[in-house]
Amino acid sequence: MESLWGSFLDLLPGNWDLFKLWPIWRFLLEGLKVSVQIAVIAIVISLVVGILMAVARLAPIPIVRILATTYIETFRATPLLLLMFFVFFGAGRFNTAWAQDMPLLSWFVDDNTGDLTAVASAILALSLYNSAVVAEIMRAGILSISKGIIEATRALGLTYMQSMRHVAVPMALRRMSPGLVSQLITLYKDTSLAALLAVEELLRRGKIIYESPTYSAATIEVLIVVSLFYFLPNYALSLVAARLERGPDLRHVGGEAAAGLETAVGHG
Repeated sequence: MESLWGSFLDLLPGNWDLFKLWPIWRFLLEGLKVSVQIAVIAIVISLVVGILMAVARLAPIPIVRILATTYIETFRATPLLLLMFFVFFGAGRFNTAWAQDMPLLSWFVDDNTGDLTAVASAILALSLYNSAVVAEIMRAGILSISKGIIEATRALGLTYMQSMRHVAVPMALRRMSPGLVSQLITLYKDTSLAALLAVEELLRRGKIIYESPTYSAATIEVLIVVSLFYFLPNYALSLVAARLERGPDLRHVGGEAAAGLETAVGHG
C-alpha cells in the first residue's frame, strides 16, 4: 500500500514527498482531532442555547423577550474573529480557577494560570456566535408553524413551555433541519480561526509544517491536503442537508396537526 501511495505521489507535480511520511499525516490528523473536538462541543452548546433563545424570544413575558433579543442581536452582529479575540484576551481579567475542580469544566481551564485555555476561548466564541444564528433559524421555524397548533395545545391545557417543548420545537427542528445543517458546516469551517489564538488545530499544524525550513517549498501541497480535511466532512454534511431538503414536504404538516389538535379539543 505504501509503495502504491508513493508511486501515485511521484506522478504528481510539485513537492509531495513529505506525504510519504507517516509522522506528517499523524501530525495533521492530531490537528484534525482538535478541530473536530472544538466543532462538536460548539455545535452541542450552540444548538441547546440557540433553541432556548428562540423560545425565550417568543415568550409572552416582555423582560424575557428583551433579554433574549439582546443576546441574539448582540452576538449575531459581532464579527466572529472579533468575538474570538474578545473572549481570549478578556477572559484573563476574570478568575476561572474555580472551574478546575468541576469535572466537565476543568478541561477548559489552564492548570497553571487558572485562565481559560485558547481552545476553550475558541469554543466559547463559536458557541456565542452560532447560538445566536441558530436561535434566529429556530425562531423562523417556530413562526412558520400554524397558529392553530399553538392555540390548540393551549386549549388542551399545556403551558407555553410545554407547547414549545412537545410540539413547536420538534416541528421547527424538522422544518429547519437543512438550514441548521448548513450553519453547522459553517461552524466547522470557522474552527480554522482558532489558529489565530495559537491553537494547534488543523490549519495551524499545516502552517507549522510549511513554515519549517525542511518543507518550506511545499506550502501549496500542504494547504491542499489541509483543505481536503475541511472539504470531506463538510461535503458529507452537505449531502445530509441536500437529502433533508428533498425529504417529505412539511408545509402542510402544520394544518394537519392543527386539525387533529382542534378535533381533540372538540372531543374534550
